[in-house]
Amino acid sequence: MNKHKFGFREFIILAVIILSAYTVWPSIQVHSKKGEAKQTFLKENPKLGTKSINFGLDLAGGTSITLQIDKSSLKDGEDIKDIQAQSLEIIRNRVDQYGLSEPQISPTGDDRIVVELAGVDDSTAKALVGSTAKLEFKILAESEKFTQVVGLIDQYLTRQTTDIIADSAVTDTAKKAEVKDEKAMSDDELLAGGVAKTESAEKKDSAVAEAAPADVVGQSLSSFFISFGNGGFIAEESVEKVKKLLATEGVQKLIPRDVAFAFGSGLEKLRRDANIKAKRLYLLKRRAEMGGDDITDARPYRVSDGMSAGEVAVNLKFGGIGPKKFSAVTAANVGKQMAIVLDNQVISAPVIRDRIPNGEAQITGLDDMAEANRLAVVLKAGALKAPMQIIESRSVGATLGEENIVQGFGSGAIGLLLCLVFMVAYYRLGGFIASIGVMVNALVTAAVMSVFNATLTLPGIAGFILVVGMSLDANVIIFERIREELKNGLTARAAVAKGYERAFSAILDSNLTTVLTGLILYKIGTGSVKGFGLTLTIGILTSLFCAITISRAVFDWRLAKRDRTTLSIGSGFKSLNNANLQIMKNRGKFKALSIILLIASIACIAVKGFDFSIDFTGGQVYTIQYQDDAKHETDLNKALSKAGIQGARVRSLGGTSANSYQISVRGDDTSFELAMAKAFEAANQKCEIVAKDAVGPTIGKELRFNAILSVILAWLGIALYVWFRFGKLGLGFGVAAVLGLIHDTIITLGFISAFSLSFDGALIASLLTMIGYSVNDTIVNFDRIRENTALFGSAKYEQTINSSLNQCFSRTVITSLTTLFVCVVLAVKGGSSIRDFGLVQCFGILIGTYSSVCVCSPIVLWWSKKFKKGV
Repeated sequence: MNKHKFGFREFIILAVIILSAYTVWPSIQVHSKKGEAKQTFLKENPKLGTKSINFGLDLAGGTSITLQIDKSSLKDGEDIKDIQAQSLEIIRNRVDQYGLSEPQISPTGDDRIVVELAGVDDSTAKALVGSTAKLEFKILAESEKFTQVVGLIDQYLTRQTTDIIADSAVTDTAKKAEVKDEKAMSDDELLAGGVAKTESAEKKDSAVAEAAPADVVGQSLSSFFISFGNGGFIAEESVEKVKKLLATEGVQKLIPRDVAFAFGSGLEKLRRDANIKAKRLYLLKRRAEMGGDDITDARPYRVSDGMSAGEVAVNLKFGGIGPKKFSAVTAANVGKQMAIVLDNQVISAPVIRDRIPNGEAQITGLDDMAEANRLAVVLKAGALKAPMQIIESRSVGATLGEENIVQGFGSGAIGLLLCLVFMVAYYRLGGFIASIGVMVNALVTAAVMSVFNATLTLPGIAGFILVVGMSLDANVIIFERIREELKNGLTARAAVAKGYERAFSAILDSNLTTVLTGLILYKIGTGSVKGFGLTLTIGILTSLFCAITISRAVFDWRLAKRDRTTLSIGSGFKSLNNANLQIMKNRGKFKALSIILLIASIACIAVKGFDFSIDFTGGQVYTIQYQDDAKHETDLNKALSKAGIQGARVRSLGGTSANSYQISVRGDDTSFELAMAKAFEAANQKCEIVAKDAVGPTIGKELRFNAILSVILAWLGIALYVWFRFGKLGLGFGVAAVLGLIHDTIITLGFISAFSLSFDGALIASLLTMIGYSVNDTIVNFDRIRENTALFGSAKYEQTINSSLNQCFSRTVITSLTTLFVCVVLAVKGGSSIRDFGLVQCFGILIGTYSSVCVCSPIVLWWSKKFKKGV
């Protein structure tokens, strides 16, 4: 026989490998660096960033925010898709000007925008993309007006019918803060952060007394003030209470139509030499003197002279008719305070000393240059076309991101090594050839993800590892077929050719059903679940190419010199090769076992229910990390309880190298994080928040709906595909496959409920992957039943089914073992984020293997007798 030549197939394989290596190289260059070195490299080589795989926020650290357009603010005739497109460009412009690397900004649905910013903390991200950036210039109401309105509200809240008891006390205090005591400001300091300070506000220490925490019912508004001066100062922990109080219908009716309350944007020190900070409550005239539409430039800078020397500020420059408008406004309000209001928050409120003719203004009172830079970017980019609400936010610290990378890729390497060692030990040369195919598959999968600039998340790494285990299934099917042909007396070359030919149908059908599951996850899932679906789909498709072409090419090259009668493919275990299980005869026992498992699962779900994460219920979750090895779950619960914080749940996070805990609370109380931090500080708990998620109720409802929809679509899609592929007997096979999937889904849900696993988006991905794996196993068995029925007829259909299951039994066990290796590694070494994913997969493999052999095939026999008259 002639020596095998390097042909077109080998040329294609070599080209794919070289092209894949070239495509993956930018990703290696980018992600081999960390921290500042990585950011610097990306700025110096921006093109490489667009050619590499992106790391999701759970790996890179950063913040993800989902914004939703407030439809109630739209005018008649406005197209929400146009508003979405315009808002998308404004947000992208803000992010680009801020100088962030690898931002992910994309529309979703017709009224939402998802923004992922790597390396940006939660508060900065929200301020950058969540603010509407509606800038207004408003005049402060007179101090007498402030006193009058506060008095009316006090009277209403305390249910008094006589004159206001505290009127004289409040008035006397307010009079001491009148404008006559304000410090004079020069023209150079005009609109440069000169919030008028009163002598009494600086000297009167007795006024700095915190209000006692109490329910707002029956409590006056003025009791929340810890000091007066151009408004009232309110302690940080009381701000949310006052906001809710002012928003009540009764209070709103008391506020005159020409004025409105507004809070300052940050916390202010009551005295320069004191550490007490509070938020100022202003009373502004409702009508804006002018807006920010005419701003043409906004630049941050540091004040070099005057009373505000050393402070950071933002210089505003008006264009068009803006200078004339601003000149007229300042001329008409000399001696009054003008509030610079951004998104209904007062940035600063200086006193106008003279007309400003040059069309420039300054905003001061900012904490640092980073805040000044963000504010300048937001103002320069312009206001959003409609208000947008933050309905979901997720934040991961850089430290936790690096830990996830180590654990994710570490578990992947261990899982891959275990699989390859097992394959080589069991299939000898065949296992080594399969290992080559798996390595190439990993390279090609990474290359495809690089081409599409895909985002790799922690569940995506889990999907990648899972693909490695599942991709071996094709090789196992082929090798088992080759063994059968060698037993039948064929030469090695003939056995290889026949084995690949007969295995192709089962490989194609089983892998396409898994691809269907991946596509459903990608289409319906969000965030990391979408990343998992993408990785799973790409990996399965590339594994088809590698198993069918690369391993075949290596076999052909190895056998080219002479016609061997033997092949180093291992002999396997005799108990598996010669299995003679009486599945059909014992189908009644398996039926009883399945009924017991189903009843137990349904009972557990009904009684115990599920531990739904905030992905489904809405709420907030914080990941807390300690630097020691002690157990702190009890300490955290005691600290929260002592601080009067109710409804928070603490659980330890296993499967991670760090000492981490998760604290979850339902609802959207924005003051919870501050209260929690103070509770831990008071209890001397030395811990830090390394990640936090906030999910609105809208997202939770949608995720519940999408979870149910995705499972149903997976069932229907698989049933239709099997019906189409299996011809005459297709409907019976399709019904059996779906009933088997329902069986597996219910029992797996019972397992999740029994062990109180956190039911989140990643667990839905695991559930759907289990469905894909289970049907993969089932279809391989069905394919052999179809083949044997065509060979031996349907006269003894029960015997044909039983012998087919025994012929596939070795493949079923080996495939389950290789995939189980990977899932056990995920459950043990994958980290807290994918530990539950790995556990569900381990259980799913066991129950899926059982159902494919002992449940689905008996249903096919029942269907054939019931509706096909014995076929």
